[in-house]
Amino acid sequence: MLKNSLLNIKTALFVPIVTLSIYLLYLSYENYQNIILDEAIVLKSDDYNYFDPITFRKYYDEIEIENLDTNTISNKKVITIGKNELINEIEDLIIKFPKNETKIKFNTIKILPGDNFAKVLKKSGIKGKDVDQIILRGKKIYDFSKIYAGDNVEVYHNYEDEILNALEIRYQFNEEEILKINLENSNYIYKIDLIELITIEVFAKGVIETSLYKAMKDEGLSEIIIEEMIRIFSFDVDFQRDIYKNDKFEILFTKYINPEGKTVKIDDPKYLKLYSRGSPLEYFLYNNFEFSEYFDEKGKGMTKSLMKTPLNGSKLSSGFGMRKHPISGYDKLHKGVDFAAPSGTPIFAAGNGVIEFIGTNGGYGKFIKIRHDSVYKTAYAHMKNYKKGLYKGARVKQGEVIGYVGNTGNSTGPHLHYEIIKNNKQINPQKLKLPSGRNLSENELVKFNVLRESVLEKILTMRVD
Repeated sequence: MLKNSLLNIKTALFVPIVTLSIYLLYLSYENYQNIILDEAIVLKSDDYNYFDPITFRKYYDEIEIENLDTNTISNKKVITIGKNELINEIEDLIIKFPKNETKIKFNTIKILPGDNFAKVLKKSGIKGKDVDQIILRGKKIYDFSKIYAGDNVEVYHNYEDEILNALEIRYQFNEEEILKINLENSNYIYKIDLIELITIEVFAKGVIETSLYKAMKDEGLSEIIIEEMIRIFSFDVDFQRDIYKNDKFEILFTKYINPEGKTVKIDDPKYLKLYSRGSPLEYFLYNNFEFSEYFDEKGKGMTKSLMKTPLNGSKLSSGFGMRKHPISGYDKLHKGVDFAAPSGTPIFAAGNGVIEFIGTNGGYGKFIKIRHDSVYKTAYAHMKNYKKGLYKGARVKQGEVIGYVGNTGNSTGPHLHYEIIKNNKQINPQKLKLPSGRNLSENELVKFNVLRESVLEKILTMRVD
């Protein structure tokens, strides 16, 4: 009887003790997570798997672009470019940047795969207790989990009697912004500065021999500009089937270059012209306080609400509806469409919206879901990786690169699984009836025609025959 009583007491005590232990372990883990942050994000993509390298290489170079929202203007120049002209123009402008004459000797730490910000600071010689404070006090200014393998962090620090009395940290986390951390009067000062950029207004034109991509590359244009032109024309042009030899292109845009001469962003092009099968397609950018969209020469809006195919030149490999699952072998409703494409092919956001989910999602592999409005969402699965800098809650614009085709999750080969979700139910993207482009009011049409004539006059003066 006594043994049974003791056993009951032990059993009664066991449950709350285990529960308390689990709770304390959870609290410790939460605190640990505050200090030891996510590992560095690896964006290396060197395992391309082209179906036909000769055909696809000119279409599917992986394009990584940064956020296009910030407007920093320091110098401006207007140029017309052709082959090899842009390099000299940039070299002339770079000397205008002020030189950094700081006498501080920084320790440069390269971020390796598996690193986090705490590890990087410890590598520089900063003591653990100070690393904890640096990260915890600045987490409202910067998300320290957003560091990228291959980037550099510059650190200067000095200790006296085991006390940190001098500190300066610099981390340029994208092409336009740099995080700076200083120690002043025992307080950590955090700020994010904009990198000084030069603006250049550029008019470029060229003749297409094999592809629009190569033609624009041959004229000295960067991937960021090529990507933007492809995005804008993607509603009307299939770049594998609708572009013929000797078709032409023209583009007028403003680009931003950093002190190293690299194009880091462009404004939406003001004017684009592309010959498709010998027929010209001419677009003008028109904006007011309500919208900023492209219109043809008659004032017809060219932008649709959603893209049916969020990548270029792909092959539809599996449609919407019942099918035999390629892995399980069972008949199952396929709630989207699959597009076969080489690994690393850029995937575009089908419309303007907010990222609702980004991360690994079971059999979907690497996955993104975008909320476009109260009715429509789109989903993208089996991705190889995501564009640098994206996160849950980030806003994206239609045609912006959000990631790259891959083979993650339950997948038998590199492809994009694409879903359009209407009122929380998947629908067939191929049968979606998209509204036509915006119609300008009579008053807006008058303003548009004035703008169009002004742009054409400018183009006429910049065009070189």
